[in-house]
Amino acid sequence: MRLNYETCLSGSKCLLVPYRSEHVETYHEWMKSPFLLEATGSEPLSLEEEVKMQLSWRDDDDKCTFIVLDRALCNKLCDKGDLNLDDILVTEEDYENTNTEVNEKNLTAEDESASAKEFNFVTKTLNAMVGDVNLFLSDDDDYDDDDDSNSHEEDDSKNKPTKRMAELDVMIAEQDARGKGIGKECACMMMLYATKYLKICKFVVRINEDNVASRKMFEQALGFREVNYAACFQQYEYEFKHETCEASIEALEKICDANDKIQKWHVPC
Repeated sequence: MRLNYETCLSGSKCLLVPYRSEHVETYHEWMKSPFLLEATGSEPLSLEEEVKMQLSWRDDDDKCTFIVLDRALCNKLCDKGDLNLDDILVTEEDYENTNTEVNEKNLTAEDESASAKEFNFVTKTLNAMVGDVNLFLSDDDDYDDDDDSNSHEEDDSKNKPTKRMAELDVMIAEQDARGKGIGKECACMMMLYATKYLKICKFVVRINEDNVASRKMFEQALGFREVNYAACFQQYEYEFKHETCEASIEALEKICDANDKIQKWHVPC
């Protein structure tokens, strides 16, 4: 979606950056792996198809994706160049106080230099890519508004409030990055972002039966509960649900103590 296309999130173990064209080649190489294709339920695509898919993720308001960067690798890559990671990252408050709708014609030389520096971060950290995290958004059909006493009326049903839900998908593609807590942190950051800024109160994950590590992470580390098992697909379905976004945020911040604040920063298109 366009909403997060200039947004990056920072945690203690990883950074979440928008999926850009620069990332496609590495992502395409990942998805040649039969293991990752099976784990994610994906079909192999050509590089040309992958390029088109990246654009569709950017433009589809019902899809939200971030590339996962290993923060430790980012620090090393930035130290080798002219970038200081701590100088690039800004707090959530600073980000929200920044006008991102600046007309390019009004940019000063200093602004242009800063923009170039931020853009360099995308290209210089390609070797820190370790995976991705995605959301597929939809209306929550299980939501009922108790105050809607005229819900059986056709006209009133059109005005019935809806809640949004999201299917969450996490992939740590690089084997060396697994088992370090990056998967848990990026999932938690994505859920916090979606709850705070997309108003999502319900998350669903579907995990293959033999993916024991992922099932353990979502059920034991992130507080999801099992709600279904599809024998035909040998797949479990887990759910994280609260009645309000505030309750979801509170629960997530307790689970993800390293990410009680989402640090956000801006990457120009």
